[in-house]
Amino acid sequence: MSSAFMPSLVLWCLGAFLCGSIPFGLLLVKLAGKGDVREHGSGNIGATNVSRVGGKALGIVTLLLDILKGFLPVYLGKQLGMGESVLSMLALCAVLGHVFTPWLKFQGGKGVATALGVALAFRAAMILPALGVFIVLLLAFRYVSLGSVMAALTLLVVLVWKGATPVVLLLWADIVLIVIAKHHENIRRLLKGTESPLWGTKKEQAHGQG
Repeated sequence: MSSAFMPSLVLWCLGAFLCGSIPFGLLLVKLAGKGDVREHGSGNIGATNVSRVGGKALGIVTLLLDILKGFLPVYLGKQLGMGESVLSMLALCAVLGHVFTPWLKFQGGKGVATALGVALAFRAAMILPALGVFIVLLLAFRYVSLGSVMAALTLLVVLVWKGATPVVLLLWADIVLIVIAKHHENIRRLLKGTESPLWGTKKEQAHGQG
């Protein structure tokens, strides 16, 4: 990578971070007159908690926008002919922007929808196995958190299987680790048997996924 390219790369990474940092869930709930989504449910700004506070339609819009803000910077970079290592950097920055948004004192969402967006732009085919794992686990166990974590891991497995370079694998491993780390409370509740399922009996201590 040439030194002349570095300033441009820094700007692209910053742009991807800022794009990913837009807190659509928070903004949409406030615009709908439902208050601060962080004060309800799990306290998260993601689509699942938005749907609890503002309704399913608002949750779906949040999901789509969170996917889009991850998709857009990677897609634009790909259209300009950037290599997979650079695209992976943009993907990581977009997810970091969502998880550590500077507009909310670096407290954001869990990164699942944004990770889906960057993966869709990076290699659309890798989405299918991940979605398959998510759907199967959700139908079998009803836990969004379990499906989300395993779907993220599936993205990495697919990249290994497809022979991605070590740099690409390292950057995507960072994305997966971020998603898993943001689900640490969900994982703890899953292990204790107190996680809240998407439908059916609610666990008393659970706060859910979002």
